[in-house]
Amino acid sequence: MKRIVLGCLLACLIMVPMAESQVFKYESRGKRDPFVPLIGQDKAAAAGLIDVTSVEDIRIEGIALRADGKRTAIINGELTKEKDKIGEVEVIKIEPKSVTLLISGKEFKVKLPEEGGPKE
Repeated sequence: MKRIVLGCLLACLIMVPMAESQVFKYESRGKRDPFVPLIGQDKAAAAGLIDVTSVEDIRIEGIALRADGKRTAIINGELTKEKDKIGEVEVIKIEPKSVTLLISGKEFKVKLPEEGGPKE
């Protein structure tokens, strides 16, 4: 009986370091990592454009071409077009991959994030 218990303990001592050495790496393949919280430090502090105080609060979520040939941008969850002014943010120009904004009197060009996140 002592040999069986001793054998089990020895097996456990060998298996624990092996289990700890395995690191799980999520392969996103262009999809969102389900292990990263949707709410947290990576998200902009501003819920919409009315709360924006700096360019760090801006999140360009998409740019689309309308039927009339003009572009629309989704910024912080709000649908915007050129010349829109919401709070301290004014949309100056919407290009295919970027939006030029005027925030508190300063002009910024914010690029649309690459599909699937930044490339490494």
